[in-house]
Amino acid sequence: MSRKTLILLCDSYPLSAGEFFIDDEMRVIAPKFDKVLIYTASAYAGKNLNRFVPDNAEVFSFSRQKFEAGNLKSIFRIFTPMFIAEFFFALKKLPLKYWLSAFKIMYVDMHRATNLKKELMALCKAKNIDMADCVFYSYWHDYKALALAMMRRENGNLKCVARAHGWDNFADRHEPQYLPFKGFIIKKMSQTYTISQKGKEAFEEYLNIKIDSKVTVSRLGKFNRRLPLFETCDNRFLICSCSNLIPLKRVDRIIEVLSLLNVENLHWVHFGDGPLREYLLQYAQKMLPNVQYEFKGIVPNNKILDFYAENYVDLFINLSSSEGIPVSIMEALSAGIPVVATDVGGTAEAVNNENGYLIPAEFNNADVVKEIEAYLSLSDEEKLSYRRRAYEFWRENYEAEKNYEVFCRTIIDS
Repeated sequence: MSRKTLILLCDSYPLSAGEFFIDDEMRVIAPKFDKVLIYTASAYAGKNLNRFVPDNAEVFSFSRQKFEAGNLKSIFRIFTPMFIAEFFFALKKLPLKYWLSAFKIMYVDMHRATNLKKELMALCKAKNIDMADCVFYSYWHDYKALALAMMRRENGNLKCVARAHGWDNFADRHEPQYLPFKGFIIKKMSQTYTISQKGKEAFEEYLNIKIDSKVTVSRLGKFNRRLPLFETCDNRFLICSCSNLIPLKRVDRIIEVLSLLNVENLHWVHFGDGPLREYLLQYAQKMLPNVQYEFKGIVPNNKILDFYAENYVDLFINLSSSEGIPVSIMEALSAGIPVVATDVGGTAEAVNNENGYLIPAEFNNADVVKEIEAYLSLSDEEKLSYRRRAYEFWRENYEAEKNYEVFCRTIIDS
């Protein structure tokens, strides 16, 4: 059946700089609905963010802190079959020393989800929305997806879907290695969509079950109408990176690698900001006396793509310790830029020896230097081949309109 209203649950889109990758998805799927309600955890309305907001959308915000207040009110829920089943799953999954931590994690998520479920139902009532005529879509596979799963447990006619990316998909990114209520969410939701095949396999391994009918791989995508630069226009060697400045992105390791490169006229540009900015600025000043570098901070997505179209970027580098599949890599490929990246999460589904270089997750800096120097030693014709293959790989696998059209059909017409 066709459904007329999309209710999107997310963390910060479109009120802050986070979740920038939702913009492209909304460009494709929002016009397929009469109305879009965006329910976001961010109450901060940033200025000049250049976010895309559909004309048919209304934005509402909710408070995670409010959902966490008064959590003793949910104490009776620890005796429900859902909670008891999850607790016994955690007991089997984790060593004894983590049992209390797991209990706290599942209790907080259950409390948040219960409150969010109440607010969603109240919102639909206030807006006079027929819930059976909606697609409820959680952009993350967390307590928001749990709230939808709880709603659908009570009304199996509802259409409730969720994506799963990285931190909400791979248990080994957490201490303890525990993801609350995954079995319940996957079973009760209409469908779960992982952004990588690796993510689907991670759920199967975590739950120790086959979930073909309930979990589908649905890749993200990137719009880019700009023509890639296939031929160099200057004599510098330009490397770009793009990520939050947080520990798991290992931007300090990028600095160390660049310090070991014996390359004349080496330039590095990083897009993104975060709590490690001052430390990394000082580290770069110490380690890179002969490298021209710039920390651009938070830059609108379209401006990053403009930069790639106007500057011949030799390589894009990502040395994260964990990922889903980085949209930043999709952007680089869309500009015909070969990628050097760690083999973590689903990255190997986007980077291969045809369009770049995969580095072991736990690498020596010399390993990365070796790959970059290998690229440097290529002829102009061979470099051009890498760039063309990068661009074609994006067109085949991560072009936004194609991927999101397929996704939209699956959530509307089933």
